[in-house]
Amino acid sequence: MQQTPETLVLELDGSAKSVRGARQETHRFLADAERIPRIAADTARDVLMVVGELVANACRHAPGPCRLSVAVASESVDVAVRDSGSSRLGPARRRHPPGYGLWIVARLTKGIHVLPVPGGKIVRASVPLGG
Repeated sequence: MQQTPETLVLELDGSAKSVRGARQETHRFLADAERIPRIAADTARDVLMVVGELVANACRHAPGPCRLSVAVASESVDVAVRDSGSSRLGPARRRHPPGYGLWIVARLTKGIHVLPVPGGKIVRASVPLGG
């Protein structure tokens, strides 16, 4: 029997306060004592870093609000940020080399995936459970 992941969804206004609020709500979500599987402290720390970097990039580079989704699955914590930006982060479209934040996200996750959607894009990354 496949279990559907439990998901936190936050609508953020795109202001500088969005990053802090996203990290706080994600911390509360991951710390839920009833959660199965339990999220180890090292994994939670990695997820919070990924959330902070992806939300900060959305707030910095895309106009308007964004949406954060954090889903706990059986083998990973999946983080997705939808924004109104059109950049695909790909080499042909990049004006600047990727920042240190995206390098950190890539190192902590199974990679960064960008999906163009009407009105913007979704940036996804999955943090493996157990760090």
